[in-house]
Amino acid sequence: MRRAAGEHDVDRQDYRCFQEGARRLAAAMAGVPDQTPVSAQLHEFAMRQLGVPADRFYTRPDILVPGELEIQRAFGVDVASITYDIYTIEAEGLGQKVVYSADFVPDVDRSAPLIRQPEDLHLIRTPDFDRTGRFSQVIEMFSLFRELTGMEPTLGFTAPFTLAASLRGIEQLISDIYTDPRWAADLFERLCQEVLAPWIVYQHRKFPAATTVHGADATASVPIVNLRLLRDWAARYIVRLRELTGLHVTVANWVGESLLREPATMLDLKLQACPDVLQGQDPDVERLGPAFYRTYADSRDVPLTLGIGASFLAQATPEQIRERVQHYIREGGRDGRFSLYLCNVSGATPPENLRAAVDAARWPDAAG
Repeated sequence: MRRAAGEHDVDRQDYRCFQEGARRLAAAMAGVPDQTPVSAQLHEFAMRQLGVPADRFYTRPDILVPGELEIQRAFGVDVASITYDIYTIEAEGLGQKVVYSADFVPDVDRSAPLIRQPEDLHLIRTPDFDRTGRFSQVIEMFSLFRELTGMEPTLGFTAPFTLAASLRGIEQLISDIYTDPRWAADLFERLCQEVLAPWIVYQHRKFPAATTVHGADATASVPIVNLRLLRDWAARYIVRLRELTGLHVTVANWVGESLLREPATMLDLKLQACPDVLQGQDPDVERLGPAFYRTYADSRDVPLTLGIGASFLAQATPEQIRERVQHYIREGGRDGRFSLYLCNVSGATPPENLRAAVDAARWPDAAG
């Protein structure tokens, strides 16, 4: 990859090679894998490898998209994806302050929530997706992805619970739910009707052939929430978005089931939010074991994706990483219908660790 001096520009190349990875993933999910497909969330890692300041990387689709694709190709990741600071997009478009810096992924200013008082609900209104915030940059990213890969993008959004927490503050939001549930329900309904459903529909109109609409909801994880909050406030409003949009809206990134006395109860809710595939991530998979997830997935007749944790990828040795990847594939990937996910690969991850994780999925028995 070539960068002009001082500009950090990234050459556009043809990344249609990732179509083979998409075929591999589809085959694996159908139970006929030729090898275990690997996907990765690595926008921060790509930013560090490219040497681009964060405040430039996340605001320049012409740098982020080919940059991520090149890093994925260089390290052998099968499944192409474009990941970015998804949790800031809708919040910033509503007027929430977002903090940009040269060193860190943009984040909402948690010291200054937009919805400070109950009377501030009037601030929840449908943005102009063509002119407000960075909505148009997301569309540009998706367009570039389609141009460079020949594939449709995965449409994205911040799930209602996490967006509400970004705008209100997580402690205050949980207090609202318990002390004034009618007001909290009004907040969630407004976010769904006025912001998220219109944003999802807007994306789908731009990319009508896209079949995947996938939300991010990391805040709705144990121990930040309990099962009641997960069921009645996180899962319920994901289903609400399906009703409002008529599209197959999913969320798969809740974690924390290993902290529960009966972890399968949380897996039931996970399948409500994402009926297509069961996803487990470290440290839950490390604690419960990949066989636990395989048994549950088989009992519900769904494919399984297991995620190697970001901290482990950054801190373990390459040999430890190879051992864990192969263990997860042996136990979780038996009988196929399995893929491997590298979770939120940080900029501090040694390149040899990422390479070890991908290479370990290529070992002779790694097809499951």
